Amino acid sequence: MKRLKQITYLIVIVIIASACGKTELRTSENIFPTDKALVKFVLLSPNTPFVTIKANEVKINSLSLGSASIFPGIINSSSEYIALAPNSNISLALPFAGTGNDSIVLFKGNIATEAGKNYSATLADTGVDRTLFVVSDNAGELPTDSTYSIRLINAMAKSPNLSLLRIDSTNATQVIRDTLVRNIAFKTASDYINVPLTAKRNEASTATPKALHSFLRYRLIITSTGVGLAGTITPPQTKSSPGLNQRYISVYASGFATGTGIFAPTLLTTIVFNK
Repeated sequence: MKRLKQITYLIVIVIIASACGKTELRTSENIFPTDKALVKFVLLSPNTPFVTIKANEVKINSLSLGSASIFPGIINSSSEYIALAPNSNISLALPFAGTGNDSIVLFKGNIATEAGKNYSATLADTGVDRTLFVVSDNAGELPTDSTYSIRLINAMAKSPNLSLLRIDSTNATQVIRDTLVRNIAFKTASDYINVPLTAKRNEASTATPKALHSFLRYRLIITSTGVGLAGTITPPQTKSSPGLNQRYISVYASGFATGTGIFAPTLLTTIVFNK
């Protein structure tokens, strides 16, 4: 396999899409040099307008919404990464209106990354200023067929440690509750947990879901008190969402634990990556 000989400042991952199968993220040597780290920026700072991102003083995006966006890619559906030098110096700033030049720097510093590995770098609000924290997306082997893997990343400012509950029911009266992940502190991530799809990948999209997992929801709670935050989310889980099979999903807790309106606590799901 021939290696790339010339590298521009930035190389964006090529996503190969198939109408009848899952998106495949290719990071083989003919796409990426092995001396680069692969980084996804997840911007979740409440009420933050569009920001620019620079790596080693080179601008790498046009404008990305600082409160709810991913670069590169599209929030809630993207598995793209950008190739950067390991331990790059990263700057996120609000641009001057109409110029794109930096106005207010939100974060500036080196992020700890290694060549050949995947990372998510999350912009969050500390309650005093903004911070950028990095977690590894290298989960090892793919989930087994008819499952996907999920983890919780705590990007919620001023939050106590958080846990993620799975609420599973076959009807309104038969409900099972269990804790998927427990006690996740601000700026940290849980391990990945395997979650079953309701219909096997080789079953028709009209197949009747299994009784278990028919009404699956996730709820975020404060670990120490059990108080719920941000309501519940219902993840895609059937053959009608075939791209989930053997994928990795991150659930982000963002906003403020005691916030309201645009600062309210929020659960956000996004596909992290697929090997």
